[in-house]
Amino acid sequence: MQFDSLYYFVFLAITFLLYYSGGLKYQKPVLFVASLAFIAFISAKLVVFTLLFVVLNYFLGIWLQRKIDSPHRVTIFWVSIALNIGILSFYKYINFLFENIYFLISLFKPDSSIPYLKLIIPVGISYYTFQALGYIIRINRRAEKAVTSFPAFANYMIFFPKFLAGPVERSGNFFPQISAPVPFDEKNVTAGLRLFLWGMFKKVVIGNNLADPVNMLYGNIGNYTGTPLLIIFFLQAVHLYADFSGYTDMALGAARLFGIKLTDNFNRPFFSRNVGEFWRRWHISLSSWCNDFIYMPFIIKYRQMGNKAAILGIFITFFVIGIWHGANWTFVAVGLLQGIAISYEFATKKKRLQYASKMSPGLVAFISRTLTYLFFSFTLIFFNSHNIQDAFYFVSHLFADVKISLSGNRLIYDASGFIVALIAFGGVFIKEIMEERKIDVSGYFFRRPRWVRWTGYYLMMAIVFYYSGAGDAFVYLQF
Repeated sequence: MQFDSLYYFVFLAITFLLYYSGGLKYQKPVLFVASLAFIAFISAKLVVFTLLFVVLNYFLGIWLQRKIDSPHRVTIFWVSIALNIGILSFYKYINFLFENIYFLISLFKPDSSIPYLKLIIPVGISYYTFQALGYIIRINRRAEKAVTSFPAFANYMIFFPKFLAGPVERSGNFFPQISAPVPFDEKNVTAGLRLFLWGMFKKVVIGNNLADPVNMLYGNIGNYTGTPLLIIFFLQAVHLYADFSGYTDMALGAARLFGIKLTDNFNRPFFSRNVGEFWRRWHISLSSWCNDFIYMPFIIKYRQMGNKAAILGIFITFFVIGIWHGANWTFVAVGLLQGIAISYEFATKKKRLQYASKMSPGLVAFISRTLTYLFFSFTLIFFNSHNIQDAFYFVSHLFADVKISLSGNRLIYDASGFIVALIAFGGVFIKEIMEERKIDVSGYFFRRPRWVRWTGYYLMMAIVFYYSGAGDAFVYLQF
């Protein structure tokens, strides 16, 4: 059930009416049943798997809480961690493991044929597994106590606005909100609808119109050289940002309708001056989760190693972030590249600051942001490529046969949609420039007369409706 589909709007409206009309004490059960119905719309088998996973972690949390002062606490904790990582690894990486084993065997026995089971990865498993791990770790740290209300815990795990592609929500943020009844608040509804519409605009108008050329090129990469590769090199970051941040805004907007504030995933990432800052602004829920539960514990444990621990911790963290995205050597390469870049920034910070002090602040900001964007675009070659060979082809042919004319490359066949997407992103980018300068653009618009605001809303809805036929699945649904 896509967020930008009519089915989802009807589903959201029905859930909204039941949530506020059924009484405050039924709000948690309503969200729980709605989340199960949402998952069932995807797959009935997925409901069974997801429920079993939720029940397992519900009782693991309670078991750990009861033994928190017992000598068995450590054993229970590591059993819980191993079960969660084991389930995630089995479904997400078993195919990858067998494919590589088969490849190695085929090098020595080309005619060998070894059958193996190909498993379908349960939708959303990367997100709710990390949520379960964070919850278990926080109980073990005594940062919070296990939740005894099953509907509250189930909503934390599978709340439908965040089920498909996050954000990776923190238990400490979610449980206080889901535990208390939520009276109807017009401000929440208004804010939620505005955010949902804004996210849909980014996804449909920008993301969908840029998805076709991106997907077309990576699906047939051997047909392209030079100019088309350069076009996608510069635009693929815009496409992914519009798609993923659009989804996030829609998820946050839908959750806000029920009085729940989820963690935002983006904070104007294209204004980052280095890769480290970029990851504090991009996919914030994942990067902050990895920082809190992987990087910081590692460098604290091995602090006697000094800077070596910090650098090793960076590589481990970004290896996890890389393979979290999927079982493919391309994602390993993405994690490795990010680790190299941030380690370089860590090791050269003093010298870079010395050079920067001799230049104008404006020039430093421009160069830093440009280099950060170019580096991220480079890593997206591996992120979007189907395999390492395709990524190497992209890099090696990037400047081959470059022509100014776009005719004959068959990459951009819907020129009007492509141009509209660029114009729309230009508007989004100008808004973010002003917000980066502490100008409250949204607040200014919301204070305009009613006819001005509703003219803007209707215009945005009309543009979204016009381009809704160019639907394309959200990129991060595959993770």
